[in-house]
Amino acid sequence: MNKPLLTGAGVTLVALGVTPYFIGTSVHENVNAAVSEINQQAVYSAEVLSYDKGWFSTTAEIKLAVDFQALINAQNFDPADIPMEENPGVTATLVAHHGPVYFGDGLGLGRVHYTVSIDGDELREYVQWDGQQPIYRNEGVVGLFGGLNYADVIPALSATSEEEGFTLLFSGYTGEAEPDGDHTLYTSSGESLSISADEFSMEMKNLSMDLSYEGNLLAAVKGDVFESEVKALVESMKITGVSVGETVQMENIALITDTDVNEGTNTANIYVEYAIDNLVGPEFEATNMVLGVAINNLDIKFINAYQDFSNTSLLTPAEEVPAKMMEFIEANLLSQLKAEPELNITKLKATLPEGSFNAHANTKLVGINALPSTMEDVAYWVTHLLADAQITADKAFAQNMASGYMMSQLMATPQAQNMTPEELQAAVEQQTPMMLSTFAQQGLIKETEKGYETKLELKDGKASVNGTPIPLPFAPQ
Repeated sequence: MNKPLLTGAGVTLVALGVTPYFIGTSVHENVNAAVSEINQQAVYSAEVLSYDKGWFSTTAEIKLAVDFQALINAQNFDPADIPMEENPGVTATLVAHHGPVYFGDGLGLGRVHYTVSIDGDELREYVQWDGQQPIYRNEGVVGLFGGLNYADVIPALSATSEEEGFTLLFSGYTGEAEPDGDHTLYTSSGESLSISADEFSMEMKNLSMDLSYEGNLLAAVKGDVFESEVKALVESMKITGVSVGETVQMENIALITDTDVNEGTNTANIYVEYAIDNLVGPEFEATNMVLGVAINNLDIKFINAYQDFSNTSLLTPAEEVPAKMMEFIEANLLSQLKAEPELNITKLKATLPEGSFNAHANTKLVGINALPSTMEDVAYWVTHLLADAQITADKAFAQNMASGYMMSQLMATPQAQNMTPEELQAAVEQQTPMMLSTFAQQGLIKETEKGYETKLELKDGKASVNGTPIPLPFAPQ
C-alpha cells in the first residue's frame, strides 16, 4: 500500500471535513457585518433573533424593521396623521449549507449554498399572495472562488381597500444572477403591475431589468458608489384620470444608468438616460423622446460624506436641518468643487406632430480653490463656469413654439379681451414670421436648410449667442 498516497488522502479528507466549519464562521461574520451596517442607517434596524451554526450548515433568523416612529417625531408630523402602533418589520430566515461539497437542498460544489426567505406573515393583513410561498425568496451559491449565482422570486401579489377604493395587482417577479469576471450580471422580469384608486388608475406591462454591478449588498446598503450598469424597461404604461376620463399612453419606456469609477482620481461619472418611444395624451403626442444627463467628476469622498449627512438628517428636527446643511457644505463642498464637476445634457430630443428638436448642453466648474464669502454670489460662480449649448429645430417646430409664445404675449394685453379666437389666431400667424425674422437679424437664432439653430457659450464670465456677445447683469466687472 502506498503510504504517501494514504497520507495525502487522509489530509485531503481532513481538509474537506474542517473547511465547512471555517466557511460557516465566515457566514457568521458576514451576517454580523450586514446587521451592523443596517443598524448604522438612520431609519432601519436589524436584530438577530436566533443563530444556529453547525459543522455543515447554519440557520439564522433576522428581524428587519423601519423606524417610522423616530422619523415622524423628527419631521414634526402629527402621529394622528400616520397612526402606527409599532414600527413595521419582517423576519428573514437564512439557511446556509457550507461547502466545498454542500448537501441539504440538493448536492453540489461551492463555498456556500444558501436560501434567504421572508415569509411576510406580518404583511398578510395588507397584501395577499399564495399562502404556500414566502413573499420573497433568494437562493444561491457562492462559488469556490467567490463568484455568486442566485435566483430570487416575489410571487403574485394583490391588495384591496374598499374604504379607500384602492386595488393593486402584481403578477410577480423573477430574477437571476451570475458572475462575469469582477462583475455580477442580474436579469429580472415581471409581466404586469396595475394600481387603481378613486382618482386614477395605472397599468404597466412587461417590466424587465438588466443589471451589471461590481459592488455587493453591503455596499448598496451603505450607499457606496461602485461600477454598475442598469437598464430598466416597461413595454407599455397606461395612466387614466378616473374622474375626468383622460388617458395617457406610453410605449417602450427605458431608464438607463451607467456608473464608472476612476480609482486613480477617486472620482465617479454617472450617466442617466430616460427614453419613451411613443407618448399619447389628451392634448399631447410625441415620439422618440430622449433625455440623457451625465454628471462627471464626482468626488467619492464628498458623495460618502453626503450619504452620511443625508442618513443622519432623516432623524434631525426639521428646523435644525438648514444649519446642519451649511455646516456640511463648509466642511465638504470644496473638495468636490476642486474636482471640477460637470453637469451635461448629452441628449434632449423629441418628435412632435409639429416637427422635431434636438439639443445638448455642457456645464463645468473650473479653477475653484476656495469657497466664496457667500454661496449666493452669482458673479463668483459665473466666473468659474464653462458652458456651451446647441439647440436645433425643424422650421415647423420652431414656428409652432414661436406661435405659442406670441399667443401668450397677446393674451396678456388689454386688446386681446375684445378679440375673437379667430382674430387672435390671425394676429399670431401674421406676427410669428416677423418675430422669427427679428430674432435671426439680432443673431439670437440662425436659419439653416432644415430649420433653425442656436449656439450659446459662457466663458470667463462672458456669454454669447451664435457668436454675438450678450451682457449679463450679474457678470463680474
